[in-house]
Order: sequence, then structure tokens, then C-alpha cells
Amino acid sequence: MTELPDAVRRAMIASFCLGTLHVPSVFAQSSTYPVKPVRIIVPAGPGTAPDTLARIIAEHLARRMQQPFVVDPIAGAAGIIGTAAVARAEPDGYTLMYGYNQLLTINPHLYEKLPYDAAAGFAPVGLVARGGYLLIASPTLDAKDLPGLIALAKRQPGQLVYASTGSGSVANVGMELLKQTTGTDLLHVPYKTGSASTTDLIAGRVHVKLEPVASALPLVRAGKVKALAVTTPKRLAQLPEVATVGETLPGYEISGWHGILVPLRTPAEIVQRLSQELRAVLELAEVRQRLVDMGVEAAVASPSEMAEIIRRESAQWARVIRQAGIKPE
Repeated sequence: MTELPDAVRRAMIASFCLGTLHVPSVFAQSSTYPVKPVRIIVPAGPGTAPDTLARIIAEHLARRMQQPFVVDPIAGAAGIIGTAAVARAEPDGYTLMYGYNQLLTINPHLYEKLPYDAAAGFAPVGLVARGGYLLIASPTLDAKDLPGLIALAKRQPGQLVYASTGSGSVANVGMELLKQTTGTDLLHVPYKTGSASTTDLIAGRVHVKLEPVASALPLVRAGKVKALAVTTPKRLAQLPEVATVGETLPGYEISGWHGILVPLRTPAEIVQRLSQELRAVLELAEVRQRLVDMGVEAAVASPSEMAEIIRRESAQWARVIRQAGIKPE
């Protein structure tokens, strides 16, 4: 056998040594993560519910993991700008996304081209919170519950008006799902702001809308609107007399969810560490109460469970958006 030249042999030995030294360093990095501040991008504006909730979670993750978790709200283009920034980030665990269902289960079916792959560009870490919607009505509407609304809509096809905060919003696709399930025809009027649509609802210029529970409860308690149904699987403790939509339409459920995701190819060890720490944060009584105060509930889910929620919900909204012909404004 021909012997290798000394120079080649020395180079191979050096390369092997460097390689073996490098492998433990990767594992060491994962086991000591994080070693520097972590950025949490929120694809929403400052002061919004996602931004506020992200700061609650970041505060406690920082305490547990002994590094700053810096919340960076990036608004614009229905959350697309902030989401794209996460997709472009290095998959090293130092850029996270505080996401919500609009970004990953609705937007991909509204926009033909997105600057990221919503279905395969991110790795779920875990859920943070869930919150339902109330179907609320003008106090002048001649219906006191969902069966009454359905009956009225069938007697007056195309005459009842529902409001939303824009084409493709949860309030829009949720009402289109209701129309498709019941075979009714309601006219959609999109608004630029939720406050403007609420003003017109109270005045009777529009008839119904889906509103997050947190902002709907004060209106219902003040007698400014009527609560017809709640979209969660169970009745609300705050309004036990209001039936769920599912009691009339089995299987109908809408829950807005928030959660943490990372760019695809983030090391599995880091994803698992973040998932464990997030779960621990959500088990804190203080955190749970702060979430309840904001009108949502803590929601714990593993990365695989969150991935299944995204897959199932995305398929549902794809059907609704296609059948309704919804287009972004």
C-alpha cells in the first residue's frame, strides 16, 4: 500500500481534530442557550394585544433564562412585513416570532405571493393564549340569539349587514363560515377600525359583527349591544346565559390564538428548551391572571400540537376563503 505523503497526513489529522472539536461546541451552544439577548418580533403595532401579551411572556422568559428577551413590534401589510423579517432571520434561536392565527392560517390563502413559506417556513414552539369571539348585534335587531338571527336572515336574504375590520380578517372569514354553514345571505361591510364598526353597530347602521370577547364584554354589560352567541367550545363564565354557536351549529368554533414560532431549521434542542420554558411561564398564576385580565386564557401546546392546530385551521380557512371569493383590500 502506498504511504501518504507526510504533508497530506498532517493535514488530514488536523482536519479531523478540528472537526471533533467543533461537534462538542455545537452541543455546548445548545445546552447553554441563550448566551445573548433574544429578539421577539411581533408582526403588529406597538400597544396592540399581541405586543402587550408578548411583553408579558418576554418578561418571564428573561427571568428564567437569564438573558433579555427584547420585543420588537413590526407592523404593516397585515403582518406580512414582520413575518417576513422572522423568515429571513438566522435559525439560531435568537429571533422568535410572537405570531397569531391570521398570519399562518388566513393570509396564505388571501395573497397569491408571500415573501415566505407560511406552511413550511417556521417551526412552532408552543401556544401562549386563546381567546374567543362574541357574535354581537345592534340593540334594534329583531333577534335575541343565533337561531333568531338565522331565521331573520332567511326571511330577509341580503338585507342584514355584518361588519368586520377588513376583508380577510377573522371577523370576515368567521361570518362567511357562518353564512356557508347556515345557507344564509348577509351583506359584508368592511371597516378600517373596530371602533368605527362598533359605533355603527350601536346606532343600528349595521346589524351584527364578530368581536373579540375582551372588547365585546364591556359593550354587552353596558347594554349597548346584544350578545347572540359565543364562538368558543364552552359558554363563557362571564355570560353563562349566552349559548355557544356550536350548540346550534355543531362543529363551529373560532378561537383566536397566539403563540411562539422560530425560523425553520432552528436546532431542535433550542426549540425544545424554549417550549419547556414557555410551558413553565404559562403555569405561573401571575401570568395566567394577567392573560385573563386581557380577555384571553393561557393555552399550552407542544410544538407538534401547535403544528396540527395550524394545519387543521389553515385547511378550514382555505375552503371558506375560496368558496366566498374573499380578496384582500
